[in-house]
Amino acid sequence: MKKQDSFAQKEMIQRLVRYKNILQKFKSLGLSRVFSDNLGDAAGISASLVRKDFSLAKLTVGNKRGGYPIDTLLQALDAMLGTPSLQRIIIVGCGKIGTALMNYPGFSSEFIQIVAGFDNNLGIINPAAPIPVLPISQLPAFVKEQNIDVAILAVPEQAAASVLDQLSAAGVRGVLNFSPVQLKAGTSLFVQNINIAFEIENLFYYVRFNQRKERAVSLPADAT
Repeated sequence: MKKQDSFAQKEMIQRLVRYKNILQKFKSLGLSRVFSDNLGDAAGISASLVRKDFSLAKLTVGNKRGGYPIDTLLQALDAMLGTPSLQRIIIVGCGKIGTALMNYPGFSSEFIQIVAGFDNNLGIINPAAPIPVLPISQLPAFVKEQNIDVAILAVPEQAAASVLDQLSAAGVRGVLNFSPVQLKAGTSLFVQNINIAFEIENLFYYVRFNQRKERAVSLPADAT
C-alpha cells in the first residue's frame, strides 16, 4: 500500500509541475484566470482530475464555476513545489549519452546547470573543461562540498547499482537513471528510471495499435 501511495504522489507531483508550466504559458498570453477544463485540455487529462489534484494539494484558490486566478495559483504552486532557482546537478558516466546531456543547451532555460561530470575512464577525465570531468573517486567529496542533491546516471548496466550506492552514501537525494537497468529507490533516495529503448518500443506499440483501429473503422460492414 505504501508503494502505491508513493507512486500516486509521484504522479500527482508530475501533474502539478505540468500545470505550473501551462499556467506560465497562459499568463504569457495575457490571461488572468483559468478553468479546470482549460488546464485539463492543455495537460491531456480530465478536468475532474485537475480539481482532484488541487483538492489533495489543498490549492483552494478558486472554484469550478469562477475559475482560478492564474497569479494566485502560480504563487500557491511555487510555495508547494519551490520557486524557480538554479538547480545544480552532476552527471555520472560521460560516454555518449552523458556527453550529449552535458552539451544540451536547453537546460539553462529550465534553471538547470550541470556543474561536473564523473567517469572512471582516464581518457575522458578533464578537470579543465568548461564542465569539468572528474574521476569517479572524487564523487563523494564533490557531492558533499558542493551540496549536490540530484545526479544523472549514465553508466553501463554492470556499474549502475554500485554507483547508485555511492551517490546515496554521499547524500544525493534524486537520480535520473539513463542506465539500461531498472534501479530501485531507497528510503531517502528517489530514482526516476529512463529506458530509451523501452519508450521507443512503447511508441511503436501505440502507433501500431492506432493503425489497427483505423483500418478496422475503414473496413465496410460486410467485410467482417
